[in-house]
Amino acid sequence: MVWTGIVSTADLAEKRPYVIVAAFVIGAFLTPPDAISQTLLAVPMWMLFEVGLLFARLIESKDTEDHNDDEENRIIKIDK
Repeated sequence: MVWTGIVSTADLAEKRPYVIVAAFVIGAFLTPPDAISQTLLAVPMWMLFEVGLLFARLIESKDTEDHNDDEENRIIKIDK
């Protein structure tokens, strides 16, 4: 979704507290009434979100660098 421009990494980072709570709520519904099982399901979901956010930041920074290179090439062509 970051790659297509639907959301930005800042939007995702802003929603982090809600994702953590949602992961634990989902873990509570999908596991037996046991805090350990809930945590064992919620923590990997949370970590997947964090890894996705990390990769999204890499993609976003790469796109920004490519965009800046394109602008520099246009400026050089106009000056010549």
